[in-house]
Amino acid sequence: MKELTFYFDFLSPFSYFAWISLQQLRASKSFTIRYAPVALGPLLNEWGIKGPGEITPKREFLLKQCLRYGVRNNIPFTTPKTHPFNSLYALRLALNGPHQERVIETLWKAGWQDRIDMGEPDELVRVLKEAGLPAEEIYEKSFSKEAKVELKKNIQEAISHGVFGVPSFVVEGELFWGNDSITDLVHFMEGSDLLDRTKLKELLSTTPRAASQSL
Repeated sequence: MKELTFYFDFLSPFSYFAWISLQQLRASKSFTIRYAPVALGPLLNEWGIKGPGEITPKREFLLKQCLRYGVRNNIPFTTPKTHPFNSLYALRLALNGPHQERVIETLWKAGWQDRIDMGEPDELVRVLKEAGLPAEEIYEKSFSKEAKVELKKNIQEAISHGVFGVPSFVVEGELFWGNDSITDLVHFMEGSDLLDRTKLKELLSTTPRAASQSL
């Protein structure tokens, strides 16, 4: 059975959509998911990329895209009460542990369906309690040295795979980025990848990087 590593940040609406897509896929496909929360900021900084929220017309365009996607796919969608927010609290809560999948599910729904303030620790603890989880215990562990080290390890691991944004997925060393790459991801896992690797190698070796333009 193949293992898929899912790199995500609760800041990302497309990570929310990807999480839903993966849950639906597991009903019909045979694979395991390793959840790897990562902070988007360090990934963007590593590659010198601006966040979507830093580009005003892109922020508006992507919000429209998300609203349309939610309606088209019958997925409840809103934004957290404040966005962007400090996602470190939520990310550390969602690290590996016996309750990881339930914590992740609870936080996705609370932020992107019920519109809580995901940057507010008290709100996060409240929704975990309401979900019947040992919220105080999970919260205390999220501030441990081990939790901080694990999150940093996830980020460095993601960078080592060339991850430059979220959601990203890695299977057998192959990187896929974005919720809309899941179809290609499935083809890869099933051994029917549409990628012509010979052509890819040729194009990469003969196509120079675009030159900068100035007027």
